[in-house]
Amino acid sequence: MSRTIRDRNMDRKQLEQWLAEEASGRDEAADAACAHLFTALPKVDPNPAFVEQAVTAALRWRTRRRRLVACAWAATILLVAVGVALVFLGAPRIATSVIKGFAFVSGRAVPWLLAYTTVAMSWWLTLGHVGGVIASALITPGRVVAVVGVELFGLLAFYALQRIAGAERLGDAQV
Repeated sequence: MSRTIRDRNMDRKQLEQWLAEEASGRDEAADAACAHLFTALPKVDPNPAFVEQAVTAALRWRTRRRRLVACAWAATILLVAVGVALVFLGAPRIATSVIKGFAFVSGRAVPWLLAYTTVAMSWWLTLGHVGGVIASALITPGRVVAVVGVELFGLLAFYALQRIAGAERLGDAQV
């Protein structure tokens, strides 16, 4: 199906008038011509088969959504019921096993955890002390001036490279 202006029964003169008003820059006349042009367009009615298909799809979606909500509520109720049953019926057996397991694991793990934490903290404090000694040896007034001078020279070099690169892009590099 061709969708040209002639197929839509649009008046070609109205279209040309609107385009001419837009090109001339007269906004009010262009708005009026546009309104006149679009009021002349024929009404488009949807195809009955399309309407039936859209309504059927919407009803299917609604039914599916209701089914999903019902299943979600059923699953929630089932999980709550199983949880309550486990708490009341299995609590004495499960609680003793959980408490024994926790006591066994914590009795074996806590001493090792404390030992590893103590070793890690001593290494951390040793590294902090070594870093402080190295920093105090390196930070003298002469070395600070040298480091700051090297940094300033590097910044100046980057600035000069940026100026040269920017000038080359514009075609007027002068060195």
